[in-house]
Amino acid sequence: MRALISLLCFLFISFSAFPQAQTEYMTQTTRDRINFTNLSVTNNATLFTIKGPAGKLIGDPYLDTTWQAGNVKFHIKPGVSLTTDSLAGVPVRLDLSTNEVEIKAGAKDIKAVKSTSIRYVDINNTFGSVSRFVSVHDYQDEAEKLNGFFEQVVLGKLDLLQHPSVYIRQANFNVAMNTGTKDDEYMKKMDWYVARDKKATKFSPGKKALLELMMDKKGQIEAFLKTEKPDLKSRAGLQAVFLYYNKR
Repeated sequence: MRALISLLCFLFISFSAFPQAQTEYMTQTTRDRINFTNLSVTNNATLFTIKGPAGKLIGDPYLDTTWQAGNVKFHIKPGVSLTTDSLAGVPVRLDLSTNEVEIKAGAKDIKAVKSTSIRYVDINNTFGSVSRFVSVHDYQDEAEKLNGFFEQVVLGKLDLLQHPSVYIRQANFNVAMNTGTKDDEYMKKMDWYVARDKKATKFSPGKKALLELMMDKKGQIEAFLKTEKPDLKSRAGLQAVFLYYNKR
């Protein structure tokens, strides 16, 4: 009898201690996992995301954000009543995303006019002179596929035109590699066009392209290029060649 009681007491003590030992073991195992420093987490774009602020649209859609003094001449359309067909000396700027001329009429009052309603707008430029912008729809051929404005850099028998435009470069952030940018960005483009009799075609500046374009005065243009050595990749250089051609 005494032996049976001793056996029961031993079994009771052993089973009572097991949960405590198990708890201590599990706690240590958990601690070991937390302290494990060689764990490698695979970059998986479908599973993980990178914490941080969301991307935004940076930059601006304006040819020049600064309000510049300008003169605006409107197309008068049938059925539209205006007290004047022009405005002089008003603050203006060009929005290339909406193809509008913005006119500042007061401290907080801004009017917007579509390019198709504009005959021209003259604006002070960063070159210390005045730039004239007209609707691309004043020209034909390749201009018919465009929107917005042409800057008339040189006018004459052969017009030199510049077409400013804007597009949005999409964010290219790579979650897996943690590279790139989360931000979309406005990007500006300045394309050259030439026009004869209002028929515009895109133009890539270069000596060969110029000589083909000005074939009727090829000898004179070759002599001018050799003597003056204008930079055909620059605005001033192209302007000089077209001014010379139109005066011959």
